[in-house]
Amino acid sequence: MCELTNLFDESVVIKQYAPEIGVEVEGLGNSKWTSLAIANGLRRLLDRYLVVVVRDQFLQARSLRELVRHFGPLFLHHADEGVIFAEGFDDVLEMRKEPDGNRLFGGSEWHADVTFRNPAGLYSALSAQILPIIGGDTGFASTVAAYDGLSAGMRKFLQALNAVHSYNGPDHPDHPTETAVHPVIREHPVTKRKGIYLNKMFVSRFEGMSEAESKPLIDYFDQYMSQSEFIFRHRWREGDLVIWDNRFTLHYPINDFTGQRRVLYRCTAMEQASN
Repeated sequence: MCELTNLFDESVVIKQYAPEIGVEVEGLGNSKWTSLAIANGLRRLLDRYLVVVVRDQFLQARSLRELVRHFGPLFLHHADEGVIFAEGFDDVLEMRKEPDGNRLFGGSEWHADVTFRNPAGLYSALSAQILPIIGGDTGFASTVAAYDGLSAGMRKFLQALNAVHSYNGPDHPDHPTETAVHPVIREHPVTKRKGIYLNKMFVSRFEGMSEAESKPLIDYFDQYMSQSEFIFRHRWREGDLVIWDNRFTLHYPINDFTGQRRVLYRCTAMEQASN
């Protein structure tokens, strides 16, 4: 961590969660979220550790979007079942589950955000508002670490594949902006490490293959990439700000808090068209 300790002032403490993924930042005041310098410091942490947790922020929708807009164009989610926009902002989602609710938005499978667009999702940020007394953790997996664990033969095989990503919500809009084709292997533009760009929630098949032919491999990688050695499990505290790189991580919100309320705000920055 020594190469990253000078990103912020001396009152800020950076703690590493796991060798491959996740750092925690403590002591970063919440009055600087319009600062490009703060955003650039967070971006450097994301380059190396893919997920950044900043404690004690309590960011509301406006402040969250002010931060995320430094990373890229903001994602505008189309209307769909379970989609709630926060405080009148159409680029900030309210991820809400009420005590009598069963469905957790985005909580059915390991996935990355907005892979069904091209350009696709870059960074997502969640701000914790109301949390259950117990439960509701989120798992994050490094697809870079997963790639490093592959055999040379499998790496070569995947390098030649493209995957078809589609949004399959209840309304399933048949629109070209909701389906995109991406290479299965991506290279990080800064670290040059490679990751597996694949997720079961949005990938329906591989280009040139049928869904039936593709399913066994998609299922295999869904299980492979979520192995314990590739992940860390974030235990939320109210006020947490969590930012992650959708290009090289998967995440899974754990739906184990029935009868309790949870509210988080989410904002996503998209890749630039030239990326």
